[in-house]
Amino acid sequence: MKGAGLSYEGSIDDALAGQIMTLCLSSQDPGSPQISRTPHAPLRPSAAQRESGAEYLNRHAPKRNPDKILTLAGFLKEHHSKDAFAPGEIKSLFRDAGEMLPGNFGRDFKWVVNNGWIAPDSSKKGSYYITNTGLKVLNGGFPEDLVKKTKGKFSGRKKSKQGNK
Repeated sequence: MKGAGLSYEGSIDDALAGQIMTLCLSSQDPGSPQISRTPHAPLRPSAAQRESGAEYLNRHAPKRNPDKILTLAGFLKEHHSKDAFAPGEIKSLFRDAGEMLPGNFGRDFKWVVNNGWIAPDSSKKGSYYITNTGLKVLNGGFPEDLVKKTKGKFSGRKKSKQGNK
């Protein structure tokens, strides 16, 4: 990072770099803003920088239905300031983004829960939230090693032991 009277060299994530740039370019009192070092602290877009659900999906590039469910939950959190959501809201976002609704949405949604990317919100029945693990996966861009690692879990079926009926 370089600017008028500012130079920094090192490794930081994009979200933190964006927050630092915002802080440096703002006219606010330097003592007031709080910078979060968590990689899942995205900046809220301004009205001029609004992003649709389809654009958000394109930016994060999920390939599998569970990945898309997590991504759309992230869209609700980042662009609609919703920390909790209902499965029906995710279904609506699939349609709004021009995506096909998964043929077995319930199974795919359950897979995302079982994988620890989202969890039931105990404060409101029928609501869910994105976990820290889910935020890391979303911000990591669904790397190939993660897709391979979780591929076997995708079917939603548990293997039964032979001999048990």
